[in-house]
This record gives sequence, C-alpha cells and structure tokens, in this order.
Amino acid sequence: MATLGQELKRERELRAISLNDIAGQTRIGLRYLQALEDDRLDLLPGAFFIKSILRSYSKCIGVDENRFVNKYHEEILLQREDLKETERRRSDETRPEPKTRREAARKIRWRLAAIPLVLIAAVAAYFFVLRPRTDNRPVIQRPTVAPPQDQLLPPPAQTPLVDPDDPAKAEELRLDLAFTAETWIQIAADGQVQMESIKKAGEKATFTAKKQFLIQIGNAGGFTYAINGREGIPLGASGAVLTDIRIHRDNLKDFLAAR
Repeated sequence: MATLGQELKRERELRAISLNDIAGQTRIGLRYLQALEDDRLDLLPGAFFIKSILRSYSKCIGVDENRFVNKYHEEILLQREDLKETERRRSDETRPEPKTRREAARKIRWRLAAIPLVLIAAVAAYFFVLRPRTDNRPVIQRPTVAPPQDQLLPPPAQTPLVDPDDPAKAEELRLDLAFTAETWIQIAADGQVQMESIKKAGEKATFTAKKQFLIQIGNAGGFTYAINGREGIPLGASGAVLTDIRIHRDNLKDFLAAR
C-alpha cells in the first residue's frame, strides 16, 4: 500500500506540477514539501502545521484535501498501534521467570525474621539519636547587622528608547502578538527559538530581539501583531501557511501599518 508521501507525489506528477510551483503558490518552504513527500513527518513542526501543509498542497494540485488529511490520521493511528505492539513484545522478553514456591517461601521467612531487627534498630536510634535532649545553657542572641542602605535598593530599571516615528531606531525590537483563532506558530529571536506551540484564541505573547525575528505560521490570519507599539499589517489569509518570515530593522517599515 502506498504511503501518504508516495500518493501525494504520484498525484502531483500526474498533473505535471513541480515542487517549486507549489512552493511559489503556497509560500511553503521547499524543504517542508520535500520532507512531506519523503514521509519524513518528523522534520515538520507539529501536527497542526502538517495538516495545514496537506490542505494547501492538495488545493494547489487540485485534489480533495480531506482525502490526504484522513490518510495522515490513519497512518498516525497505525504507527501508534505498531509502537504499542513493540513495547508489549519488549516487556514480555524482559519479564523475569516466575519464582518457585520454595524460593518464594524462603524469601518470606527472611523478611519475617528481619522485622524484629528493624524494630530494635528503630528503638535504639530514638534513644541515642532522635530523642530530644535538655540543654540549660543560655541562648546568646547575636545582633544582626543591617546591610548598607545602597545594597537594599534595586538597580534602576533600564527601559529601551523607543522612537514612535521610527521604531527601527529603538534599542530593541518588541513583538506583541494577540491570537484570534487557533494558530500554530514558531518564533525565533536573534537565532534562538523562543516559542513553538499551538495558541488558542484570546491568548497573547510578547518577545524582544536585538536584531531580527524569524516566524513560521500555520494560520496567517489567526492573530494580530504590533512592533514597538506600532500596529502591523496582516501577513496573510485565514488558514494560510507561511514560512521564513524575517522582520529586522532594515525591512521593519514594510510590516507596519500607516499611522
């Protein structure tokens, strides 16, 4: 039986459509499309993102999107069943052989014989170690020395300078997100991934960067954003999958709405 990736590739080649054509129309990274056809779903970031790519891929080549989404669910269920069967076999192989009745009886006798020894040790520990001792020596209270006053005050807060007319001149870039629908999103700030999750409607998030943000989105119309307090323009329609969106100081004005 053909796999999900094999069926996708066959349908695409029957229509003489290249992966570059799909990448250009859907704005999905070519490496993600190749991983999908190679059945390397482990290289794709999350189930919500995979289903979004499947729907965009299917629409682009003109096939029923639900057909491949359902096949994806079927393959996930089969993988889970195979994993359970493998774990069960490993458990059976590593399970120790049952003890004989004589060995079990000997083990119980040793445990019963050890109970008095444990009780004697507990009583001895109480009398010689744990029992509280009376001590009539006076308690000497040492005066506490207060630290210098300048050590008690917190350091002054450093607030970035934000120019409302030109946010690119700020000391740092602040990205505020407000989600209006379920959205898979990955945010990287200055090369470090800060968040990769599915956000629900009503949730918010804020990130800062010195140089740039790199964004991957599974639902471009599922959120609004602002950069250094300035409203951002919409990135795409609801359900659109966008990858490798870079926001930095040089192109910042391209993402800001007119004041």
